[in-house]
Amino acid sequence: MAGRFRFSFPPRRHHDDPWFRVGALDVTTTVLVSLVCVAMLFVWAAQAEHAFIGQLILDPGKVKDGQVWRIVTWPFASNSDANSLGTIIRIAIFWWFGRDIEAQIGRLKFTVMLAFLFVVPGLTATALNVPIGGLRYVELAIFVLYVVEHPGAQFFFGIPGWIIAVVIVGAEVLDLLGVRGLEYLTVLVVSLATGLLVGRRYGLGAEQAWIPHIKMRQRSAKAGRQPRAKGGAGGGQVVVSGPWAGSSPSATADQAEVDRLLDKISAVGMDGLNADEKRRLKEASERLRRERG
Repeated sequence: MAGRFRFSFPPRRHHDDPWFRVGALDVTTTVLVSLVCVAMLFVWAAQAEHAFIGQLILDPGKVKDGQVWRIVTWPFASNSDANSLGTIIRIAIFWWFGRDIEAQIGRLKFTVMLAFLFVVPGLTATALNVPIGGLRYVELAIFVLYVVEHPGAQFFFGIPGWIIAVVIVGAEVLDLLGVRGLEYLTVLVVSLATGLLVGRRYGLGAEQAWIPHIKMRQRSAKAGRQPRAKGGAGGGQVVVSGPWAGSSPSATADQAEVDRLLDKISAVGMDGLNADEKRRLKEASERLRRERG
C-alpha cells in the first residue's frame, strides 16, 4: 500500500517525461496545474469570505500597488465566478488537451508556453484595467491550439474539431459583444494569439500558413561540436540500459530517431528540421507514448 504513494523521478529524462511521479501518477505540468486548480476549488468552498482566492485574482489596481504576483496567479483562482461545474469542465478540457500538447513539445516548452499564456493576458488585463480570474482564457487557447495542430480530429458525433472551436470561440465573442465587454474580448484575442504564436514557434500548426512564424536568433554551435553518440563505433543506435532496455525493436528504433532529432534541435534549433523530420519526430513520439501505455 505504501508503494502506491511512492515519490520518484524518471530514471532518464526525455523531453516528454513527467517532472516526477507519485506512485503510478506521472506529474507533468498539465497535471500539476490541473491539481492546483482542483485544490483551489476546495479552498474556495472552505473559506466563507474566499480571502485566499481573492489574493490570486488579477486586480489591476492592486497589481499597480505592487501585488505583481497576481499577473501569474489569476488562472488558479478557481471558482472565482462561483460556478463549480463550469470550473470543473474548464479544468477537464485543459487537462485533456494540454497533456497532448505537452507530450508533443516537451515539459519545458509547455511550461514556457503557459508562462506566456499567464503573463501576456495578465499584463493586457492590467493595462485595460479589468479584473480576471480562472482558467477560461488559458483553457480556450490550449483547445484552439490543439485543433490547429490536429485539424482533422473529430469529436462527438463525428464533428470536426475546428467546427467545435469556431462555435465555442464564436459563442464567447458573442457573449462579450452582447454585454459590451470589449476589454475582455481584447484579453481573449490576446490569449488566443499568444497561444498560437508560441505554439507555432515550437513547431505546432506547421501546416497552417496563416499563423505567423516568429523566428528567434539561434545560438551558434561551437566549432567542431558533434551530436553525442548513442551507439558503438559503427554509429549504430543501441539502447543497452535505462527505461527502454527490453523494449520492442520498433520502440528502440523510435527512441533512437527521437534522440537524434532532439540532438539536432539542441544544436541548430527547431527551424533546423525540415518538414519530413518534424513529421517523423511527431509520429515517433506518438508511437512511444502508446508503447509506454
